[in-house]
Amino acid sequence: MTTDVQAPAPARASARPPAPDPTDRRTRALTRAVVALCTAAITVEGFDLIVYGVAMPSMLADSHLGLDKTLAGTLGSLVYLGMLIGAIVCGPLADRLGRRRLVLASGVIFTLFTVGCAVAAAPWQFGLFRLLAGIGMGGVMPSCIALAKEYAPRGRSALVATIVLAGVPVGGVLAALTAAAWGDSLGWRGLFGVGAALSTLVFVGVYALLPDSRPGAADAPDPRATPSTASVGSPGPVGGPGSGGSLASGGPTAEAKNLSPARSVLSDGRARTTVLFVVANFAVLLAWYGLNTWLTQLMREMDYPLGSALQFTLVLNLGAVIGSFAIAAVADRIGPRLVTIGSAALSSVAVVGLSLGGNTVVILCLTALAGVGAHSSLTVLNDWVASTYPASIRATALGYVSGFGRAGAIVAPLLGGWILTASLGPTTVFYVFAGAAALSAAALLAIPGRRA
Repeated sequence: MTTDVQAPAPARASARPPAPDPTDRRTRALTRAVVALCTAAITVEGFDLIVYGVAMPSMLADSHLGLDKTLAGTLGSLVYLGMLIGAIVCGPLADRLGRRRLVLASGVIFTLFTVGCAVAAAPWQFGLFRLLAGIGMGGVMPSCIALAKEYAPRGRSALVATIVLAGVPVGGVLAALTAAAWGDSLGWRGLFGVGAALSTLVFVGVYALLPDSRPGAADAPDPRATPSTASVGSPGPVGGPGSGGSLASGGPTAEAKNLSPARSVLSDGRARTTVLFVVANFAVLLAWYGLNTWLTQLMREMDYPLGSALQFTLVLNLGAVIGSFAIAAVADRIGPRLVTIGSAALSSVAVVGLSLGGNTVVILCLTALAGVGAHSSLTVLNDWVASTYPASIRATALGYVSGFGRAGAIVAPLLGGWILTASLGPTTVFYVFAGAAALSAAALLAIPGRRA
């Protein structure tokens, strides 16, 4: 008699999918919280930056303040001078002391001095407070970008950078809406007071909820990474810190141990790329903040009423918010190089169109395109910079590019004031801003296609 030996039946696949890992849920929640808090911090910074442009007609009309267009341009430039100082100083400090500390300290500084702007009794006081507020603003941005990038899901770094930096035009939209709705009753002092109040609320939340990353911790290699995936400056695993890696592939933090972050951004063949990034950032910031500072007044000079002129600033920033997300999605697919160059070129062409004037609907559409191009080139440029340098010097690189490039934002209000005072007209101002955007595109074209 033979006995049939039956093979054990294969185990039936479970009908239910495995339960989600609660650790993954917590990681995703933490990622969303970091991005949201960093975006909120940049939003109130954007309000306090752009509110000057929408408040300028009221400030020029205030006989007690005694401003003319040249002095208004000078005062407008001081906040950007402060941002240059803040970005250069706070970028390296964030790499050494931690992003969270620098975000909080910088936020407290610009909130306090925005209150000072609201109560300033003379132009010199306003200018001093605006300069000091700018130092705080310059410290917030590079730290927020670097921190958000460390928590960005793999392959979504451009989108995360866009979300965070979208806070600037979102703040501009809020400033324009506040001025349009309550500007007459609040006056220019009340507009700055609203900005200070919003900043206070946001940074209380940041203090309570924002986590930190240790300087250099993001450089730890991902144990799941292969040599091909552990690329230079690539973001880390989903929800986790980005893995930096050395640009020379000599170990993630070897270079940072030998050189200070300040020297590292110019070493190992990075000098040319760093300089070109600075030039491109200078030019696009000149165009972007030049438009945000002067657009309302330029449209007044072109005989548009104040209510209509405020609409242009609103549309500029609204276009920047909406369009930059579509641009970021493209950048995540094809990389930042062509997207950044194309966005700068789009802005240049649109601003030339603005100089022609004409039908209000057409000009509003061109204004939106100018906002899309200028802001998208700025946001994707920041992601390009953040992806080019290892995490151990990433905030330093962002601080240097943002800080020295911030000179473009310093020059923009001055140029607008000088050109209008010289009676060269608003068309000339638009040509200057269009030329700046074209210069940004040219500098970006000169950056080598490979990583620095």
